[in-house]
Amino acid sequence: MSVAALLAQAPALPLHTAGKYVAGAYVVLFAIVLVYVAIMAVRLGRMESELGELLALAERADEGDGEAAGTERTPRQPPARRGSAPT
Repeated sequence: MSVAALLAQAPALPLHTAGKYVAGAYVVLFAIVLVYVAIMAVRLGRMESELGELLALAERADEGDGEAAGTERTPRQPPARRGSAPT
């Protein structure tokens, strides 16, 4: 028996009974979205703190170079990404 035929034979829930299930579905969906937003907020906070550390590290490295004014600086290579294979 196909799914469409099975759904056609299933009785519809009365509105006073179905309301509980609809409300429950909305609550579950809201909870899932709330958890997703919380996870993204934690990841964003972690990324911002790492970016701040990298910025402070780059500023300290620039201050510690002690290069004379007017000398040409060679560009630095970006650090390798975590978990990536060397190319």
